[in-house]
Amino acid sequence: MAIYGAFDISGSGLLAQRTRMDAISANLANRTTPGFEAIEVRFAPGDPRNQSDLGVHVASIDRVASFSGEFVQLPASDRGSKADLADGIEDGRAPLPSISYEKSMVDGIEALRAYEANIQAIDTTRSMIDSAIRVLA
Repeated sequence: MAIYGAFDISGSGLLAQRTRMDAISANLANRTTPGFEAIEVRFAPGDPRNQSDLGVHVASIDRVASFSGEFVQLPASDRGSKADLADGIEDGRAPLPSISYEKSMVDGIEALRAYEANIQAIDTTRSMIDSAIRVLA
C-alpha cells in the first residue's frame, strides 16, 4: 500500500461516519413524528468504486419500522395518509416511532469519535509525509 492509500482509507471512514451521523440526526429530529421509520446505516469493508479491500463504505441505508406502541390521533384530513397507514391500519391514528434518545446520543458520540479518529489519522499521515520530504530534501 502506498502511503497515499492511508488518505483514501481515512477519507472513506470520514464519509461513512458523516452518513451515519446524518441518519442519527434525522432519527432524533423525527422521534416524535407519527409514522416515521427510523434510518439505519450499515457499513461494509472495502471500497467498491476502486475495487479495493481497504477502507469502509456504506453498504446500505435502511428504513426500520419499529413503533413504540403509542399512537397519535390524526386530523380527519390526514386519514389514509402514509403516517396513518404506517401500522397497516387506516384508523386515523398514527404510531410513534420507537427511537431511544439515549441510544441515539450514544451512537452519535461514537460516530463523532470515529470521525475524529479518521481526521487524526489523516493529520498523522500528512505529518509523516512532511517528515519524509524534509529528510530527503
